[in-house]
Amino acid sequence: MHGVGFDNIELQLRPYLTSYTNIVEGETPKSSVWHLVDSVRIYGAFDVLASRAVSLVDVPGFGDANKTRTKRTEEYLKTAEVVVLVADIKRAADDQVMRDYFAKFLQKMIRIDGSMESLLIVLTGADVRINEDQLHYLDAKQRHVIQEMCQAIDRLNNSLEVLENSSTNWETVAAMPHDPATTGKLIEQERRKSEITSQLQTEQAVKNTYIAHQRSARVREAFLQLYRQVYYSISKQDTADEPPPLPVFCVGSTDFNQLLAADKRHRAPLVFTDPKDTGIPQLCQHIHDFGRRNAFSDIDALAHRCTVLHKETKSFFFRLKRDPKLTAYEDAARGLVERLKDTVDTTRQTSEAKIHDHMNKLEQVLQVEAKNAAENSLGIIETLGSDYRYQTYRAIMRREGEWRSTDLNEDLVNGMLEGTVSSVWHDFFNNVLKSELESLIVAIQHHCDVTIQSIKDGAKRRPKGKIATRIEECNGIRPLDMLKPAQKDYLWGIHIMQRKFGGSFKGLLRDKLELHYHCVACESGTGMFRRMKDMNEKEFSPDNAQELYAGLVDEVMSAIRAAISNGEDALETALTRLYLHIERSFVCIQKDDIMSIDTRKKMRTFLEEEYRKPLAELSTIADRCKERNTTDSEVTTITAQAMSMVQ
Repeated sequence: MHGVGFDNIELQLRPYLTSYTNIVEGETPKSSVWHLVDSVRIYGAFDVLASRAVSLVDVPGFGDANKTRTKRTEEYLKTAEVVVLVADIKRAADDQVMRDYFAKFLQKMIRIDGSMESLLIVLTGADVRINEDQLHYLDAKQRHVIQEMCQAIDRLNNSLEVLENSSTNWETVAAMPHDPATTGKLIEQERRKSEITSQLQTEQAVKNTYIAHQRSARVREAFLQLYRQVYYSISKQDTADEPPPLPVFCVGSTDFNQLLAADKRHRAPLVFTDPKDTGIPQLCQHIHDFGRRNAFSDIDALAHRCTVLHKETKSFFFRLKRDPKLTAYEDAARGLVERLKDTVDTTRQTSEAKIHDHMNKLEQVLQVEAKNAAENSLGIIETLGSDYRYQTYRAIMRREGEWRSTDLNEDLVNGMLEGTVSSVWHDFFNNVLKSELESLIVAIQHHCDVTIQSIKDGAKRRPKGKIATRIEECNGIRPLDMLKPAQKDYLWGIHIMQRKFGGSFKGLLRDKLELHYHCVACESGTGMFRRMKDMNEKEFSPDNAQELYAGLVDEVMSAIRAAISNGEDALETALTRLYLHIERSFVCIQKDDIMSIDTRKKMRTFLEEEYRKPLAELSTIADRCKERNTTDSEVTTITAQAMSMVQ
């Protein structure tokens, strides 16, 4: 289907998205198929998505009463790079239920990866008009500003009222058609009325905008204060240190659409008169910048891989013939590389030992909380049996522990990631692991630089004509170009692991109990309720519960160890390529037969004309874009050019 404008496309999509369709009296309601729709993809010329590196996915609300929707949302959270939490600005600061919801959501997100770059807050309804009397948190200066605005509005209203009461009307002019003075007076009065009305509208708009901005500032600060409290409670950091920045946008989409509407028959905006005041342009720019950074990051990564491939291909095809006089140099250089490998291995072992010590600490605190949860689980199961009748009890079992407002799985794992566990988890993944990996990369770079310089120093002591190419090859080796991508892959693997875990043991417990829930729900006949409760109480008897919860901890720790092991493998692969690159800089062998010479000639032409030049142009474009901080349109154009070159 096709549509022009949001209203048109929304009208067409409504039957596929919601049960609320237009019902015309006297006509048969149209059938709605929303419950059969898995997903809807919308394509359009959206400026905010111009980078082509961002896709927006609208999922049901986090914590939706519909458990199926909640599960689907949780699945999306595991793979999303950025989560946008949307809430009503009217409830964001004052509604305690909303604040509790925010706190729970923030705890979940901070525990998952601790990076606030993956979380974005959007508070809607900033364009809903409110009275200044509703702002109980203004200081004296702000109230004085509003008071002056109100006085200016009152003066204009009074002037308009006086002018209307003393105005000559058109009936008087009609009675005196040949009196130019009366006609001129009326025209002047109308002009004056129009001028005052325009000033009045301007003053009211300024006041409404000011009040809206004050409310937005207050709600934003209240939300950031809640974020700081949650962050410090988890990280246990000194409150004097600011947490990572959290983007919060207060937006007024209704006024924004009205201000940009091509159809002037639409009603006037409620609060804002400038699109920039609605917050929408700033939000769009933030999303666009994120996409632009991702696009350039991908381009840089691809350019790096191409550069490495170019150097390795060139090194492989164009090495000089082995010179017996340089055997001593090559042997010495090879010895330096072997010592480099030993030094790097020792450095890595030290780093890995520190990481494993903190990982063992995390496992210990998880085991303590798992033991506590296991001891409390039987009481939760017994309470469930006493609080519900058998119909509801069976419904809970049939739906794997989750039915309407009851979430048995959440109750059974409640507290397992609170307190000490939460702090240790956060510290390990967001401080220890990242800092240790960064220190390791810096140390390896230093060792490589020392080794490469030693090889170059050895080359300089040889005849210049025979060794110049060796020094040139050494100069082209940049260890960070190979190590940084591996570091990024390492951390990204950890990030994905945490997202899949989801900051809660609930999903793991539900999966482990799936067969048990099914067996309990299959009970029928006389005494079924008693048998169902007996089966659950047996499942959560002290010994069984301890084994069950210990298995949860083992599963999480296995996932953590696997992610770290994959990160180490990525680092090992990068180091292997780095060592080979260094070795190729001093080991020089090539054949002199006709076929080899012809192959090298063709390869040289290809690398120079079809590979090196486009790659250099791509790198130049990317560097120029970063340095100049180009506008959105320029970035989009240049990104398209760069992608075309890469392809």
